[in-house]
Amino acid sequence: MFTGLAARIATAALLCVVCSQAAPAAAQGHSRDFWRKIADAKYTPPDDADVPALARELIEMLASADPEMRDGIAYSTLAAWIYQQKRLDAAALGPMIRTLTGNLRAGVGSVGSDAVFRRSFSALTLSVVVARDNAEPFLPEPAFRELLDGALAYLAAEQDVRGYDESKGWIHTAAHTADLLKFLARSRYLKPADADRVLDGIVRKLSRSPVLTHGEDERLARAALSIVNRSDFDPQAFAAWAERSKPVPPRDAKPSAARLQAVQNVKNFFAKLEVLLSADPQPADRVRAARDSVRVALKDAF
Repeated sequence: MFTGLAARIATAALLCVVCSQAAPAAAQGHSRDFWRKIADAKYTPPDDADVPALARELIEMLASADPEMRDGIAYSTLAAWIYQQKRLDAAALGPMIRTLTGNLRAGVGSVGSDAVFRRSFSALTLSVVVARDNAEPFLPEPAFRELLDGALAYLAAEQDVRGYDESKGWIHTAAHTADLLKFLARSRYLKPADADRVLDGIVRKLSRSPVLTHGEDERLARAALSIVNRSDFDPQAFAAWAERSKPVPPRDAKPSAARLQAVQNVKNFFAKLEVLLSADPQPADRVRAARDSVRVALKDAF
């Protein structure tokens, strides 16, 4: 018989043996070299590969703080398999969409942690899914609605708006969410009320963020441009939005830092949108109307 400390040690050892026999070892992901070979082969998987299973592994890799594994391998491979090569069909994409949309809520509200990578790169990957649906429709409207609601909720809830880290690479939550909104705004399912939600959501984000310095304003402007380029674009509704959202310089002698940051973000966004709307030397009527509305909004901003 064991007594005291010796008994506790023996019991713990026995439990370790039982657990090791009862439960299989945790599955290990593929090596970096495995994924590099796929990338080097223009993202061609092995002939006998279970591509949906590999895609699930890649989705987990989106959370990596290693920029090669996260961006150079995981996101780039998923983008190729979802959009360019179409190796994942609707049956495989459905569960992926649910996982990626759930990832947008994982740790949201936290700032400064590596948890941000899972959220940010899930948003970016979802943008590729929606681009695929825009090109070759497969999503039912309820799935689009869930994606739009999830994207707008994430835009509002994400507090970590860091752009780039020299050791960990791109973080870019605002830009990646803008990319998702850009493709959602091109969807056959988008209604005029949805366009208003997107435009208002963009301005709210800009008004509640520190000054964005890594091109996020341009990416958000491209989301707005997708709305302008729609055949059902409403110039009057857009003009009303531009008027109520325009950057208004503070008049008080001692404005808050948050107020100054908000005005700068909105001004940068409208300025980038004006440039994009002015790029076409022969713009369509809707583009010309939107450009004029943006110019009016900017009139007193500089």
